[in-house]
Amino acid sequence: MLYDFFTAHIGLLKELWSLFLAIAVIITAAGIAIARFDRIPLEDAMYLAFITAFTVGFGDVTPRSRGARVACVVLSFVGLVAVGILVAVAAHALETALGKRTG
Repeated sequence: MLYDFFTAHIGLLKELWSLFLAIAVIITAAGIAIARFDRIPLEDAMYLAFITAFTVGFGDVTPRSRGARVACVVLSFVGLVAVGILVAVAAHALETALGKRTG
């Protein structure tokens, strides 16, 4: 069953790699924008972008300017979509693995 789960999961992720690449590009572009808006080091801005996109939000680095705040709101929605897709892929893979086991 575990093998079937991972096989189905990897198969679906192979089909969606371009979508995840686009999401990574959006997050990176937003990080660059945040660095320019807030005039902070690029590494801090990228950290903020990825932490925001993956809905962790530690709060140690926060957006200060209006543009950076807008970018973080957009990143939040992008992150929700990315996490939702990952959960859907995992659920489908589990359904496929269980279907092969019982069917």
